[in-house]
Amino acid sequence: MLRLRPFRGVRYNTDLVPDLADVSSPPYDVMDRQMIDHLLDESPRNVVRLILPRMVSDPLSDVDPYARAALLLARWRSEGLLVADPRPALYVYEYGHPGETVCGIVGALELTPPDDHAVLPHEDVMEPIIADRLAMMTAAQANLEPIMLVYDGGGAVASIVNAARASAPLIDIRSPDGAAHRLWRIDDPETTAEVDRRLSNRQALIADGHHRYATYLRLQAAHQADGPGPWDRGLALLIDQSTCPVQLGPIHRSVSDLRLDSLTAPAGFSMSATADVVAGEPPSPGRGDFALTDGRQYVLLAHVGPRDPSVSDAELLHSQILPVWSVGEDQIGYHHSVDQARRSARHSGGIAIIMHPASVAEVMDVARAGKVMPRKSTSFGPKPRTGLVMRVFADEL
Repeated sequence: MLRLRPFRGVRYNTDLVPDLADVSSPPYDVMDRQMIDHLLDESPRNVVRLILPRMVSDPLSDVDPYARAALLLARWRSEGLLVADPRPALYVYEYGHPGETVCGIVGALELTPPDDHAVLPHEDVMEPIIADRLAMMTAAQANLEPIMLVYDGGGAVASIVNAARASAPLIDIRSPDGAAHRLWRIDDPETTAEVDRRLSNRQALIADGHHRYATYLRLQAAHQADGPGPWDRGLALLIDQSTCPVQLGPIHRSVSDLRLDSLTAPAGFSMSATADVVAGEPPSPGRGDFALTDGRQYVLLAHVGPRDPSVSDAELLHSQILPVWSVGEDQIGYHHSVDQARRSARHSGGIAIIMHPASVAEVMDVARAGKVMPRKSTSFGPKPRTGLVMRVFADEL
């Protein structure tokens, strides 16, 4: 069962921070070094100091960076910079640009065993990233940013969400990229219980936050001897895909040191030239197909024959194509745009692989089959902003 519980949200004190755009940040995993340095320089109070402690240098301190961030969190709370809401609540969160606005509910998601299938992961995870997130959450004893889940709710909680949005928001800001972010609180116990009831028979797909969700489960296991507690839940944003769909884009690949004219089609595929790059737009590959380019021409690598819906395009590429071409992991780059992939391929003497943009239904096919895609298979968006509402375990003990 999918269970979403109210919690006492911890938020920046707007009396001390009039513009929350100055102290919030994009998700930790989409920021590069330049963006992080900019946020650190712009404000000594930016949440990036809590969520990415390893990126914050302090030559005057010999304290472990995660412990240093936990001390900073405690200090900001004692100074009143961060304050906890007086009552447990769920939070309606609306964000995005005109034409691509999404809205969901933020709450404390009950963690259940993976074989319950209430929450469906669809991408593989990497141990070093889990270790980093676990060190951060363990030191802070907090969830500082939500994972993002999508589900097909058929508008089950739409009336509750819309009623909340009809009132004045707690937060109404515009981030530096021009996106609007608004937050409302639902703290009526009957209403929060009704949300929980309406969601209880749903399944949710992890759209963003596979490593954080895996960390939630590790942290819960680490506290098993302590009995039930706040570690049995994790901060999550749930979005009803049927009423407020998120966008799902591909993550393209580049492969260095690989000549397009040396490649042959692996078994089960055909290969045909389609157009030169100068002639116009790249071909749009269908499911199971890949557009290849070396910067001069496009070649379509097309799957031949029936497809197993539980096998993603990324799995096809990494298990049935790249090994045939003797491509190693160190040759592969991951890119959110075709132009980035083409530039990388050109600079590295290789090729760009343009991926098919999977649909949520296709991703669900993989997840419901109990399988996961290779890492960097999908890009859900738009992504929520970090630092608008957080969850501290001490407030629930």
